[in-house]
Amino acid sequence: MRAAIAMVSVAAAALFGSVPARAASTDAAPAELYSYLVLTPSVGTAQTVLAESAVRRAGGVVVYAYGPVGVVVAHGGPGFAAAVRGRPGVARVGATRTVPLRGRARGRAPERVGAAGLPAVGSGGAVADPAEAAQWNLAMVHAYEAQRITEGSADVVVAVADAGVDDRHPDLAPNFAAELSADCSTGRPIRADAAWRAPRSDHGTHVAGTIAAARDGHGVLGVAPGVRIAALRLGDADALFHGEASVCGFVWLAEHADQGLRIANHSYYNDPWWLLCPDDEDQAVIHEAVRRAAAYAADRGVLSIAAAGNDAYDLAHKTVDPRSPNDAATRPARPRPVNDECRQLPAELPGVITVAAVGANGLRAGYSNTGLGVLDLAGPGGDGAAGGEGVLSTSGDGGWARKQGTSMAAPAVTGVAALIASMHPTWGPAAITARLYATAGRPECVAPCVPAGDVDSFHGHGLVNALRAVRSSSGPAGRG
Repeated sequence: MRAAIAMVSVAAAALFGSVPARAASTDAAPAELYSYLVLTPSVGTAQTVLAESAVRRAGGVVVYAYGPVGVVVAHGGPGFAAAVRGRPGVARVGATRTVPLRGRARGRAPERVGAAGLPAVGSGGAVADPAEAAQWNLAMVHAYEAQRITEGSADVVVAVADAGVDDRHPDLAPNFAAELSADCSTGRPIRADAAWRAPRSDHGTHVAGTIAAARDGHGVLGVAPGVRIAALRLGDADALFHGEASVCGFVWLAEHADQGLRIANHSYYNDPWWLLCPDDEDQAVIHEAVRRAAAYAADRGVLSIAAAGNDAYDLAHKTVDPRSPNDAATRPARPRPVNDECRQLPAELPGVITVAAVGANGLRAGYSNTGLGVLDLAGPGGDGAAGGEGVLSTSGDGGWARKQGTSMAAPAVTGVAALIASMHPTWGPAAITARLYATAGRPECVAPCVPAGDVDSFHGHGLVNALRAVRSSSGPAGRG
């Protein structure tokens, strides 16, 4: 699966102050209907109303308008962008994909799960014992010791921005916050009929379990089993994560922060561009729209944590984008030259904590992306062959499975952040981030790892440590 950043083997690779949705039925849509993001010159209702009018005058359909960030999601034909540019209320406009909405997307390969090393399964399909030995990833970050101090507070809600979460899973249901969950995959928030559940992938369900699987005497345990989980489904039916979905997700986070939604995990990258480059207007508009939304969420007190990716790629020295665009079944992605001005989203957004992966041996996982000044922390993601080693967590159909990747490493950091937020209700993103950095362990940096003061190119500030993070101290930067 490529949209949500996960692996199962080394080779495998929202005041929603917004206007109600007025999207046309997809079934009635013309064959050449595309999705666009329209940016207003400044945020606010007045500019957004002008932009909406411009969209309709250009023959487009307003899907949703996000006044707080000055973004309008619209559908229109191939000539829509040219027709709407320069109209009142419109600063920029760009397409979010390279194929029509009704065009067949290539999507993602199904995830494969290796069964080797899974604990015994007892009657009723429950894992017989959530033993520490089975969840080596929790032991590595000292989560069990930290849980003797706090298991987290139900006042803290962690959003899993992903392909969707199955809230019916027995290990997730006790901690699930349905009232704060939504499906943002179309660029507008939908809550009816538990739309936040994933139609195909159990990736988000697995991520959710690592963060906050309940302590209930069976199955697995999360890093912060006392906090609650909300699902933000961003992946569409083809398991692609488009810019409009991320805008919707970040604004949803911002507008529900005062209800406890303080931490968010993002284990995906924005399709169809693995790297978004400023010299292409479509890509530049996607970047700016998502950046505005992410900044809005951060300003409202939400800390976002993202997976670095599984391409063994140095994000600090970009030369080639090997997989863009990835949304056309009949047009394979081809490598294209890029430079360091290009960005992977959401991992390279300002204020987002970017997480690399280590294996059970504590060494950098071979697939994990690197990058001095890009990576912030490391977490346990696994690095075994054919799924023989992986992070054990909740999976589809109420089961449990091992997966590996930076997608699995990021939720370990997210869980620790949730523990910190539980103990310090008044702390904002900057204070929680400072505590995470100051209390991280420092794995050995062996060439080709590049050290630079308090950080290095493989682990950033180091391997997250839950026990150090929750110990009493005088302030957010103390090691305790």
